[in-house]
Amino acid sequence: MNYADQAARDLVHIRTMILRLEHLVHDNDTGEASPVTSPDYWRARINALLAAKLPPVLEMQARALLVRLDALGAASRSRAHHQPH
Repeated sequence: MNYADQAARDLVHIRTMILRLEHLVHDNDTGEASPVTSPDYWRARINALLAAKLPPVLEMQARALLVRLDALGAASRSRAHHQPH
């Protein structure tokens, strides 16, 4: 398997995990925090792929995932701000 194939598989996995995080935020399920429930973990994984010079189509997918993580972080902060203390 070449690097582009592995990167494509990694992006599919990351996309799936971001979708799960989006559902957790939407359902207001704070659950038990772990490294894989942190958007920063997934951002680091994406940035590592981007640093390795992805093919253009995969780079576009990776950057789109970063945008989703940004939105996820904003939604999470907004919910935390509006929660009663």
